Amino acid sequence: MMLNWFDILLKYTVDVIHIPGIENVLPDDLSRLFTPDELLEGDNQPSNAIKMGTIKSSKDRLVFQIRIIDKQPSDVVTPPDDHRMDELERAHLIIGHGGGEHLVRYLRRDGLAWTNMLQDAVKLVSKCPQCQKINIAKRGYNPLRPIYAYLPGDHWAIDLATFNRSSLTGNNFLMVLVDVCTRFCILRALPDKSSDTLVKALVQIFCDFGIPRILQSDNGGEFKNAFMRKLARSLGFHQRFTTPYHPSANGIAERWVQTAQDVIRKKIEGAGRDWDYYVPSTQLELNMRVSKRLNTPPFTLMFARNMNEFRDYRGDKIETAKPMSEEALKERIEHMQNIVFPALKEKVEVYNQAMKEKFDATHKIIDFPEKSHVMVRVQSRGSKLAPAYEGPYTVLRKTQGGTYVLQDETGALMSRNYVPSELKLISQDDVVPIDELYEVEAILNHRGQPGKRQYLVRWKGYGEDEDSWLDPDAFTDPDFILQYWKRRNEQEEDAPATLIPKKRVPKRKLHNPQPKRRSKRVKRSSA
Repeated sequence: MMLNWFDILLKYTVDVIHIPGIENVLPDDLSRLFTPDELLEGDNQPSNAIKMGTIKSSKDRLVFQIRIIDKQPSDVVTPPDDHRMDELERAHLIIGHGGGEHLVRYLRRDGLAWTNMLQDAVKLVSKCPQCQKINIAKRGYNPLRPIYAYLPGDHWAIDLATFNRSSLTGNNFLMVLVDVCTRFCILRALPDKSSDTLVKALVQIFCDFGIPRILQSDNGGEFKNAFMRKLARSLGFHQRFTTPYHPSANGIAERWVQTAQDVIRKKIEGAGRDWDYYVPSTQLELNMRVSKRLNTPPFTLMFARNMNEFRDYRGDKIETAKPMSEEALKERIEHMQNIVFPALKEKVEVYNQAMKEKFDATHKIIDFPEKSHVMVRVQSRGSKLAPAYEGPYTVLRKTQGGTYVLQDETGALMSRNYVPSELKLISQDDVVPIDELYEVEAILNHRGQPGKRQYLVRWKGYGEDEDSWLDPDAFTDPDFILQYWKRRNEQEEDAPATLIPKKRVPKRKLHNPQPKRRSKRVKRSSA
């Protein structure tokens, strides 16, 4: 149909201007039905419907989505148009430069709401200079087996963070302690991460909040030492460690470390050595954020009261504040113990189950059978030329926590357990039996041109007369060859060809030493 209009359209000079949908307000005014100023009696009832708020880009690509499943308060106040941005800016600063979803939950809890509130909040966050510099990407953790606690103070997760910058007062590390039940966080600036410094800080916190049942951390030396074991034994709490090289197992503390660091970076405004000055205010701001899991600020759940508002109390009369009686205090405690915490338990269980189902649906679940052969991912590679996996190893069993116990070719157990993401199943036919392997003590020399190298090896448990020349494919671990070139301090392609007479002497074993675990071995058939 447009072909019939080409002759007419080409007679005019036009400019095609794109108007984003969020700015094209005229169709909205003509087609949308906005909330009237006066509502009927039936409209004042709270709605249980799930509401969706979305913002789409110019290419109709979804960039934000929020689901509100709680009932809206009946006494919602709609501020004037010229005061809405002031309320958003106030909430944005109070909760520590929170995102649009945090702003909406915080203001709705204060009884404020208006049309397109989410869009205004996202627009404000996008204009914040500090948020533009820090909020590069949002990353979340969805553990397969969520960790939960039913009472405040029973289970704490701890981790350390650093800005790689010493403060003016001599602090270098940030200790983050998160209560698993309420998500209440405690931040402390520390001069170092020695065991005595950490224990002193924990003793002060436990004396303020009570002794926990469980203290969860990673396998860092600052947490796994004799001093910490003595503290746990003296106070009677269980010290629980996560799987090495698996930070998502301590995802609660890891997430709060990232959030606390982001808030502090937004506050320092370039003055990096003042970072510890903002630690107390950051702790308060994080504890005022409305938790998505619990729909309640951590401060309220921890202390069974709401946080005082940020306003001037000097003009208030003292007579207006009535102290609570002993009976009222007991009733509040019983209300929290018998009603609030059991309700939170049910809500957390539903939330964790939904999160687990989502994880199982979006991730590939791998199960390694017993006696299967796997390769292990190398966590600390010496160079980019080093292999990404090492092995092979044999799966001995699967633990209750979902990790795997491995053993090497000698049958010795590995020093730690491994998560499925570190393992790779290999063909069972490619594994060389133990009776076809010899243990190598060292590589002594090399010969041949690049691509046709051979290496002179000294066998473990054999004499000098038993040295042999081997091809590179005879080694089960190519990192042994890389270490040889590193010792020579020269590149393989630049090394001259070494000509040494080849010896062929029948092997005669001198003694039978105990082989080391994860020793460097080669195929016996190539010796």
